[in-house]
Amino acid sequence: MKYVSGIETKKTLGLPELLEEGRAETEVSAEGVVHSIRDMGGTVFVIVRSRDGLLQTVCGKAKGLSGLREGAALRVTGILKKEPRAPHGIEIHLTGIKILSSPKEPLPIAIDKWKLDTSLEANLNRRAIALRNVRERAKFKIQ
Repeated sequence: MKYVSGIETKKTLGLPELLEEGRAETEVSAEGVVHSIRDMGGTVFVIVRSRDGLLQTVCGKAKGLSGLREGAALRVTGILKKEPRAPHGIEIHLTGIKILSSPKEPLPIAIDKWKLDTSLEANLNRRAIALRNVRERAKFKIQ
């Protein structure tokens, strides 16, 4: 008979844990939402957004990205590498990706751009979505 202790260990890491010394070149798992997808021909960069910040992932063309869209929640697994050009200086080279949920429709505002090209009225009407933009969220961190 197996007893349940009520405490479950966390299987994924957040950005602060990924930035710890000694994590490079190890296999890690992280969760987040697709912020943007950049297809560069043979390599695809998927930027994953979590509450801690942005995390860059890198994968080849045929790694199961067919149903992936911006706004999809996912769990990524891969080897953590140091990359000075990536956000926070790290990136994950994917070995596995699991889509946890996918949006029904595309987002009404393009949040992956640096500056939102919307009017003030549209920005305020869709404020919950607009605050997913890095620059819009940074205004509140300064305050």
